[in-house]
Amino acid sequence: MNLAPDSARHSFMIRSENMSTDEFGALFTRMFGDLYAGLPRPDRQVAIAGVYGRYDGVSFRNLSFRGDFLTGLPDADDEITFVFPTAGHIVFNQASETVGTPRIALAVEKTSVKSVGFMDGHSQYGMSIRRSLFTRRLSTLLGKPIIHPVRFRPVVDLGTDAFQGIKAIVGMATGSDFDQLMNTSSLMPSRVQEMLVDSVLDIWPHTYSDELKRPEKLIAPRHVKLAVEYLHEHPDALVSGSELAELTHISLRALQDGFRRFVGTSIVAYQRQVRLQRAYDVLKQGTSQSISEIALALGFSNVGRFCQYFQNAYGISPADLRRQG
Repeated sequence: MNLAPDSARHSFMIRSENMSTDEFGALFTRMFGDLYAGLPRPDRQVAIAGVYGRYDGVSFRNLSFRGDFLTGLPDADDEITFVFPTAGHIVFNQASETVGTPRIALAVEKTSVKSVGFMDGHSQYGMSIRRSLFTRRLSTLLGKPIIHPVRFRPVVDLGTDAFQGIKAIVGMATGSDFDQLMNTSSLMPSRVQEMLVDSVLDIWPHTYSDELKRPEKLIAPRHVKLAVEYLHEHPDALVSGSELAELTHISLRALQDGFRRFVGTSIVAYQRQVRLQRAYDVLKQGTSQSISEIALALGFSNVGRFCQYFQNAYGISPADLRRQG
């Protein structure tokens, strides 16, 4: 076993030749915290070999397991796990069972998983990505706030070359030939994170795939552009739809129709997401304001509802984001 990079920098990768689950778990906890503390021990001897890396909302791995076992999962962050099996089987127990094989790759909502089983000498390439990273990247790529959580197709055929491309990026990040670059570049972990997020959004089918693949966007009329610009420039302004229509010299109905056609949502929903996005930026950058003060300053009179909207949009609570930031 060794760690990479060296001890002069924060370690973000584990390399194991043949560690027991207890050893692997103890090292994981020391490096990344007790994310999986309290899991029951496997009822038989299990050894783990391969590479596991974790960096700022993304984990990636090339692991093999000697020995079959079933384990429950604790309450997890709102992450999506993508699994590319290379041997054996992996079974996720959710509302129903989802089985991954060397021909079938899976996208799994971690918060819905009750238990996971590794069978028949299972090995895999895989990664887990926090939903908020997808939300932020989609917002940048589409040029608008993301109203609904991104959802990925749960099962895909690994016979398609495009999915092999995602697997190849994970293989590169966990390969021994990549060590020197990972060890000497302080930027490389974030670059790997960006490559994984972008490759999944580009290749793996999801609820925003059609929008990303449109050859060109519809050009919004001037009154819609003015309204959108005003909402971004004044996220704390308690402006109604009628007031916004008056500011843009158009009728309320025409403005509402324009938002539905060219923005894809209602005025109220868009305004809410602009405010949530500003709250995300403030919390991520660090501030002395309390969460209640941020919510009230951005027009959310009910702090509990603000936290619920925030969790739904970014897959993480305002308090947890503040701690991570």
